[in-house]
Amino acid sequence: MMFGFDLLKQYAGTTEQISTAAEALVGRSTTLTEALKAAAINVGRKPVETTDLAAIKEVEARAIGGDIESDGGVTAVASKAVARNQKIGEDNEKTNLGDVIAEIDVKVTRDREVTSEDAEAVIRAELNHSPFNNIIPGGVAESVTAAYKLNCNPCNVSL
Repeated sequence: MMFGFDLLKQYAGTTEQISTAAEALVGRSTTLTEALKAAAINVGRKPVETTDLAAIKEVEARAIGGDIESDGGVTAVASKAVARNQKIGEDNEKTNLGDVIAEIDVKVTRDREVTSEDAEAVIRAELNHSPFNNIIPGGVAESVTAAYKLNCNPCNVSL
């Protein structure tokens, strides 16, 4: 497994390849929950899957600085949505990512600026739960990585 900026380079692309949702955040520090909101803008109509759940859990834990609540956080909402979606056959009846992330302002009361460590951890979480060993284009990991790149632009490290 790759570590550090190599992982970011592989999955994030160059600094010029910032997602359209993240472009709205240019010019100020971007937080972990804002990155989740960017993912909701990008792929909000996508049904929530275990890959999303893993990435959301990592973001929430990092935003609040520790253990997440088992029944009160956005991870709990995502977990229930994944369980429900696995029982439903039609995609148009499933709970989507936008529905889950809509709860973020109420469910996550602490937040902080995205760091490279956050981006790497969220990429790993998404990769570790992906059946195809890839991150979702425009999804949580890509949005967190774009937020990190915005926060450090211009970075002294070439991504």
